[in-house]
Amino acid sequence: MLNENSTPQAQIKGRINILLVDDQDANLRVLQAVLAELDEVLVSVTSGEQALRELLVREFAVVLMDVHMPTMSGFEAAALMRSHPRSRTVPIIFLTAAGDDRAHVEQAYALGAVDYLTKPISPVILRAKVAVFIDLYRKTAEIALHAQASHLAALRTRDERIRLILDNTRDYAFIGTDTDGIVTEWEGGAETITGWFAAKACGEPNAIIFTPEDRAAGVPQREMRMARETGRADDKRWHLRRDGARFFADGVMVPLWDDTGKLRGYAKIFRDATAERLAAEQLEMSELQLGESRQRSQRAEEGMRRLAAVAAQSSDFIGIASSEARTSYVNPAGRRLAGLAPDAALGNYRLGDFFAPDCQAFVEAVVLPAVRGPQARWEGELRMRNFESGAILPIYYKGFAVFDDEGQNIGLASIMRDITAQKQAENELRRVAADLAEADRRKSEFLATLAHELRNPLAPIRTGLDLIRMAAPGAPKLAKVHEMMDRQLGHLIHLVNDLLDVARITRGKIELKREASDVATLAAMAIETSTAALNAGRHAFTVEMAADTLPLDVDVTRIVQVLSNLLNNAAKYTPAGGCIVLRALREGDEAVLSVLDNGVGISQEDMGTLFDMFSQVGRSLERSQGGLGIGLSLVRRLVELHGGSVSAASAGRDQGSTFTVRLPLHLGNPAALAPPPSGASAAGALRVLVVDDNVDAGATLSTLLEALGHSTRVAPDGEQGLLLACAFRPHLAFLDIGLPGMSGHQLARAIRASGELDGVLLVALTGWGARADVLMSQQAGFDRHLTKPVDMSALTSVLAAACATLSPDSSLAKEQP
Repeated sequence: MLNENSTPQAQIKGRINILLVDDQDANLRVLQAVLAELDEVLVSVTSGEQALRELLVREFAVVLMDVHMPTMSGFEAAALMRSHPRSRTVPIIFLTAAGDDRAHVEQAYALGAVDYLTKPISPVILRAKVAVFIDLYRKTAEIALHAQASHLAALRTRDERIRLILDNTRDYAFIGTDTDGIVTEWEGGAETITGWFAAKACGEPNAIIFTPEDRAAGVPQREMRMARETGRADDKRWHLRRDGARFFADGVMVPLWDDTGKLRGYAKIFRDATAERLAAEQLEMSELQLGESRQRSQRAEEGMRRLAAVAAQSSDFIGIASSEARTSYVNPAGRRLAGLAPDAALGNYRLGDFFAPDCQAFVEAVVLPAVRGPQARWEGELRMRNFESGAILPIYYKGFAVFDDEGQNIGLASIMRDITAQKQAENELRRVAADLAEADRRKSEFLATLAHELRNPLAPIRTGLDLIRMAAPGAPKLAKVHEMMDRQLGHLIHLVNDLLDVARITRGKIELKREASDVATLAAMAIETSTAALNAGRHAFTVEMAADTLPLDVDVTRIVQVLSNLLNNAAKYTPAGGCIVLRALREGDEAVLSVLDNGVGISQEDMGTLFDMFSQVGRSLERSQGGLGIGLSLVRRLVELHGGSVSAASAGRDQGSTFTVRLPLHLGNPAALAPPPSGASAAGALRVLVVDDNVDAGATLSTLLEALGHSTRVAPDGEQGLLLACAFRPHLAFLDIGLPGMSGHQLARAIRASGELDGVLLVALTGWGARADVLMSQQAGFDRHLTKPVDMSALTSVLAAACATLSPDSSLAKEQP
């Protein structure tokens, strides 16, 4: 609020206001004593922020301002004064104790200062200079009052006075509207402030100067309603210029009533207060920063006290340096770590000297700027040197800035911890981890290679069994022996496949081929696969299936493999004549499939390692049921790859067991599985080429094919295979991949490149069956990829496909002469 001496008129007759600005009370008292003889009003403040606040509420003849003050210097305060219309022309005399620095003097006069005095200041000179500005202020005020009186006297009529005011008052905008807010008058500084010319603005709604968000919120209408209902509506908000720039308006809107009390429109008067608004915001921000600076100082002091209390007892390096990084304190443990004598002169060392030579550039370029900057801290691993021994030590470094009460950076604190033992432990852990990874990789490669090598001898055995079955279908004793050999071969093939699957999963090479299916279909396929094992034990087998369809999105082969493994396990570990149940139901968004039996059960000691690799229930020889102990581990890994889980439960030995698989339901529109392709062989003789470096495998496959009515040729390597293919012109060719000389892939590409062999069906027959192996076969030109040993159904399917794709007029279909 303005006091009695706040206006020029009041100060012409009374005492004049003089503003004294200095952050030292002693300096203020000296200025007050020197200027007391002038008998004027001396207003003393201790900061630039307070000075700006006083200039907003009082008129001053002159301002005496110290240059160096906390938070806001005299130059910064002067710059803000000059940005405000109220204090733009107030004379400023700068006072400083820093000497006649030419740069400071030029900066002062650039800000509009009238003088720049260096302490100590002569009282006589200071009083004389201030008296001049007091006299000048009084004369200026008198001239202003005289001019104002003369001007008012010249305005004889009401209309002339209004027009002159509107034409000459460019700091204020005068806008008149009708009752709907449509602009009718656009006077004063309206054009200058808003950028809208009167010819364009008149006829437009007054909302054109409101911001889009205020228009959307209905502020223009609300302002008119408040003016109409209360007699006025304050207008202090951000507005929009025609060019899109924003300005802060300080004004009011009033209603215009005629003599009869009828509303005729509204008058809106405002000025551009953007500079004042920004100055106030900057002042508020400066005060906030001052408060934060004090808080930081207090925290720094508390931190220093805590640091001093623990530094002497700490086993870490604790040091203090100046803001220029010159060392001033190192605790006893730090001296020992750095190899410094107790009486060493710390002032000779910079902070960077404590680090290894290859770290010093990083400390100077990164660490110190971070500690000195806004972040005020840095931490991380570095290398320190011992001055006495020259040893280089790995350390963990923490550095932070120390502030005084005014928020000034007065030093740098450092904490360093020797992490030699930790780094050695980390290196040892990395070495052990690398050794374990290498051992695991070699194990996986061994399993894969073992399975591949086992498949080669299995191929002729499987083919030989098929030949025995075809050669003596009516011999009972031979049929029984054949059944036994076929069962044991199937068991061996199952073990080899499990070995390969575990190796693929361990190496992350397995890929799921997801498709829409349902639990009932998968269960039926698994039961078909495990029928022989269930029948061999004469078990009572029951299926309990949910009435509703349970759709899944899974790799059908893998889930059938999971269920088949669980059913085979139940048959293996349940005594003859036992009971086995396959149950499927829905729980929430999951399909729950359980295999229950009343067999040997699982002890609590076995339960913890049940799903581990090479783990078997009942390890004693009298209870051993055979196998490698990888079936349940494979089950768990396959289920988890599908996003599901598997668990086991048992009341103990001879109490039976329950294995439960949970899989997420596919709640979209599941597509029904297509029925499996028929395994029936197509009628008609084919010319078949067999290329395999395993003589037994090639010979037995050739014999089996001829027994089925087809003519064959056998080659032991790729070169002879290509010659036979050109001469024999086969309809179908079974090619091994790992051939000596020309590989199976190279042979396939050569056959595909030959125009005479167009249309031949190429089948890769190999011990490698990973997804990558299949992809390589496809890229080489193979139509099918079969893994050894091939069963009769797969062989029949290939023969049928070869007959189906053979056209009567094909060159390959014509018999050779």
